[in-house]
Amino acid sequence: MDPLMPLKTRDLLTRSWQSQTNLTLFLLLLILTAFVLPALGFEKNNLPLYDRVAATLVAVMATAIAWGNRKLFLPTSLVAIVAIAFRWATWWWPTHTLGLWSASTGLALISMIMIVLLWQVFRAGPVTAMRIQGAIAAYLCLAYGWAHAYHIAALADPNSFNAAGTDISLSIHWVNYSFGMLTTIGYSGITAVDPVAHTLCSAEAVTGQLYLAVLVARLVSMHISAEEHSKQERSRSRPSNQSPD
Repeated sequence: MDPLMPLKTRDLLTRSWQSQTNLTLFLLLLILTAFVLPALGFEKNNLPLYDRVAATLVAVMATAIAWGNRKLFLPTSLVAIVAIAFRWATWWWPTHTLGLWSASTGLALISMIMIVLLWQVFRAGPVTAMRIQGAIAAYLCLAYGWAHAYHIAALADPNSFNAAGTDISLSIHWVNYSFGMLTTIGYSGITAVDPVAHTLCSAEAVTGQLYLAVLVARLVSMHISAEEHSKQERSRSRPSNQSPD
């Protein structure tokens, strides 16, 4: 980097590069934990350990993303620490109460991550690759958040879902079901029975469709606004060809 560049400018560029790198790694981590590793059977031998390690890595990377906004960094860090602590506490003391606290703090962490990601996606500026990555990551986090909500409902009322022999003791078990609801495809392994469970499923389906509609509208609007601003800047900087009278 140019040593003559002003310190404030260098700091801004460094923070922007670090934020984009953290966001790319975070998106790759979400894809790995949600699709790639489960498809390879990576978690079959020790699913509880996989669940806790994956949750810890997601929490750490989310905190790194929040570094770009100091106002969001502190609350995100605090929620991440509490969520990780409860998640690992259930490893040594697998009680019903701790499991409920673990799922609840996990949902709170996912909510904070969504706030951080949506802040990056919907803030003013041109449509960039970083913004698109943030939008995809936020969509995947929606599924993770609803998965925690289903887990909380199942812990509060074990009869709210008919699992048909499927193990639903961890939040990660609900991820596939959540993606099925989010995309309105459905999931045959688990069926909602309780009215609260039905409401959660319907809410997630509506949320998924609304998110895509709002996202596309916002990105198109931002792209048009950026193009118009660019044209205005070019017209201002273009020298006048009119000869004086």
